[in-house]
Parts: sequence; C-alpha cells; structure tokens
Amino acid sequence: MASGFATRSPQVSISTETRLKLYRTMLECRVLEKRAYDLFMQNLIKGTSHLALGQEAIAAGFGMAMHTDDYTFCTYRGHNHTLVRGVSMTAILGELMGNSSGLMRGKGGSMHLTSVKHHMMGSYAIIGAHMTIANGAAWSAQYRGTEQVAVCFFGDGTTNIGAFHEALNFAVIWKLPVVFVCENNLYMEYTSIHDVTAVEHPAADRASAYGLEPVLIDGNDVDVVYRTAQRALDLARKGGGPSLIEAETQVTIDQATETARNAPPPPLELADKDVWANGGSAWRN
Repeated sequence: MASGFATRSPQVSISTETRLKLYRTMLECRVLEKRAYDLFMQNLIKGTSHLALGQEAIAAGFGMAMHTDDYTFCTYRGHNHTLVRGVSMTAILGELMGNSSGLMRGKGGSMHLTSVKHHMMGSYAIIGAHMTIANGAAWSAQYRGTEQVAVCFFGDGTTNIGAFHEALNFAVIWKLPVVFVCENNLYMEYTSIHDVTAVEHPAADRASAYGLEPVLIDGNDVDVVYRTAQRALDLARKGGGPSLIEAETQVTIDQATETARNAPPPPLELADKDVWANGGSAWRN
C-alpha cells in the first residue's frame, strides 16, 4: 500500500501516550460526525452537510504531527480537520446549526469552517481553489523564514481539476513548504474516480510528472498517517520543498460491500432448515 519516503525512511517510534491521543482524537472525530448526521436528520442543520466518516485517521494523524502555527486548508468536508486544530465541538456544532454559539456565529455553516486563531485557514466549497491559496501561505512562511508548513487536504476528484496541476507545478518550482494530501475515498460525489481518471492512483501516479516521489498510504492506519505526516512536515521545514501524499480510505468496506452484493441467493433447500425445535436444546432439521 505504501510507497515513496513513507517506506524507505526509518520507522518513527510512536509512544503509548501518543497512540492513546491518536485514538482519542479519532474517536472524537467519529462521534462529532455522527452527531452532525443526527442533527442533519432532525433538520437542525440547514442546507447540506458533508461528512468525513471513515477518514478520521487522516485528520488525527496530521493534526498530531503538525505544529500549532502550521496552516490547514481543506475542503467542505472539514469538520474533523477543524476539530483537530483545537476548535471546540460546541463551536463546530453551533456553526453547523447556524446559531450564535458557532465558530463564525452561524455565517459560515458546514462548508466554510474557518478559524485564523487556530491556523485553520478555511474549508473551501470550490473544488481545488484552496490549493493555490495554500501555496500563498507557504510562500509567505518561506519569505518570513518561520518554518511554518501549509497542509492542504483535498478529495480524489480534485486531481482532475486544473488548479491541482497548477498548484503542484508552482510549489515544486519555488520549493514551497507545503504538503498536499489527497483523501481518496474512491468517489467524486456519485462517480467512481476510476471511471474518469486515466491512472489507477489519481494523486500518487501523477507525482513523478512534477519531480515528486509517489507516496501512497493506507489512510485508515493512523500510525502510517502519523509517521508519513511527520516526514513530510520535517522535509518541508528543512527547505526540502513540497510533498504529495495519497491516502486511500474506506477500501475494506467497499470490498465487503461488493462481495456481499455479488453473492448468490441462498439455495432452496435451506428454506426448511433451522426453523423449528422440539422444545429441548436440539434443533431439528
């Protein structure tokens, strides 16, 4: 599953304390998203709400690895990325419900969570638009010599958008301290990414075109995400330039679903098996 510097570098030791924090963070992300779904079904969240259920390891792994003053840019699927930067659950849920307890007093809603105080620089509804903005933040950090890194999260569908290629090209030319993270959940809204993409891995398979190492990881393995994040962030801080990481999520459940969907119906001879007993402990067939 993994490739590039994710496997060639020495394994970074993860302490028990850090693992417990990673687990707690993932759990908080999951329950936050489940509660957001419940509120949406109760019509307490107006408009739409894009959840990141099954992608908690990416937010948790990077959130733990990033420095407090690093920058986060993400898509409209940004509840978890906002939480891991230190924004409270109350402020996030209040914003989703559009009331005064919200992070932006209800003006941003689900798709535009932003907290400059926490260096959470916005959730963007325009596909790919934030990638060039992340470059701008990285360029500013490079110019000021602060060793800050901009981390830009985006979905697999963004890899077919022009801004994706423009941002990568610019970041490499200027050796910007930016890490691009593709959260590949295999679908662009309702369309399989494989139906509209010429390569198997939409981000990793394109990295070499910009002189970057391909990095493909299991986005559901928080240890792998955390270690990969540390290496990419360290590379950027030391002036090594950008990284492009593709984190695949929800593969196991897709495989299980397809296997179950394609299984044959039960044979007719099972119709009268295991359906009655004589009152004792033995089933009669």
